[in-house]
Amino acid sequence: MSLLAIRDVSKRFGGVNALAGVTFEVEQGDILGIIGPNGAGKTTLLNCISGLYRPDAGDIRWETTSIRGLAPYRIARLGIGRTFQIVRPFPSMTVRENTAMGALFGRPGARLQPGAALNEADMVLDVVGLGEKRHYPVLRLTVPDRKRLEVARALAMRPRLLLLDEVMAGLNQVEIEQALEMVRRVRDSGVTIVLIEHVMKVIVGVCRRALVLNFGRTLVEGPPAEVLKDRRVIEAYLGQRYARDQEK
Repeated sequence: MSLLAIRDVSKRFGGVNALAGVTFEVEQGDILGIIGPNGAGKTTLLNCISGLYRPDAGDIRWETTSIRGLAPYRIARLGIGRTFQIVRPFPSMTVRENTAMGALFGRPGARLQPGAALNEADMVLDVVGLGEKRHYPVLRLTVPDRKRLEVARALAMRPRLLLLDEVMAGLNQVEIEQALEMVRRVRDSGVTIVLIEHVMKVIVGVCRRALVLNFGRTLVEGPPAEVLKDRRVIEAYLGQRYARDQEK
């Protein structure tokens, strides 16, 4: 049985098909990378899964239950966490306090007491590499560290599935390597991951499968090494320069 099943999901905005019949499944322990050109529907897909958008057609199933149309907080409490491209921490709080917000309000079951939420924050901050900065005010954090904080806040919800939306965007090569290690630690903690990414090193480095969207439709799906060599993917997204570089 799949952990998450997307079945013929479509979403329109006016006359634009942002998603058109997208279908795929995610197994427990999987790491699925979603790639494609800007405007392909990648973030729209995550918004449908997490409840920010209601699909116009199709179904989204969490194990045996349809979650299509559920409120975002209900989906979060089922065990689906996510990050956003634009990081918006609470500026008046410390790193630790920001992270504790996920534990306080986003997780399933009974709400934690503040002390327990802060202890949970300490654990996930160590996972993402921010343990030594837990008492920093958020405004002291660099852009890479703010992205780590976004992941930490989602992890504090104790998700079984984590949706990552371009957590590597804007990072240099050293920062990307550090972020890759963070994703591996999250995976090793038992969390299933679906990530949107434009950095192909990430797709090859951590993903077991890759799904390519183009104009809201699935172009191809499969092992990353095979997907990135597919002529359709090169023509629609990666470009001939990428193909030539891989042949060197």
